[in-house]
Amino acid sequence: MFELNDSLSFLLSKCNQKAFALSQERLLEFNLTPEQAVALTYLFKKDGINQLQLGEMIQKDRTTVSGIINNLVKLGYVIKGTNPYDKRSSVLFLTESSISIRDVMLEQAVEVNKFLTKDLTDEEREFLIATLKKIRNSK
Repeated sequence: MFELNDSLSFLLSKCNQKAFALSQERLLEFNLTPEQAVALTYLFKKDGINQLQLGEMIQKDRTTVSGIINNLVKLGYVIKGTNPYDKRSSVLFLTESSISIRDVMLEQAVEVNKFLTKDLTDEEREFLIATLKKIRNSK
């Protein structure tokens, strides 16, 4: 018999809700949503990429990425520059404002992850991450 509380999709959904709420709470001081923070985190790793590249990294469609980027521009965290290789597209650059919050923002992400896995051993946490990556990457 189907038991909702043992359903993987239900459990993942509830864990996602918990992680999203914790992240959202931590990001309030920066006026960021979790999705915007994910985009910034990728830009922290690779500044100067175009919108299409960012979309592939964060696995979001063009319209969603466009909205995220437009909001980051409005917040002063990202600027759009001209792509020297393709004038039809722009490249994204971090601003001093985003660079100034990077360390605190990333530390808060670490704290959220620690809180979410506080009841797990190191081995359980590593196994969970590996298993979730396997599920995420399966086709």
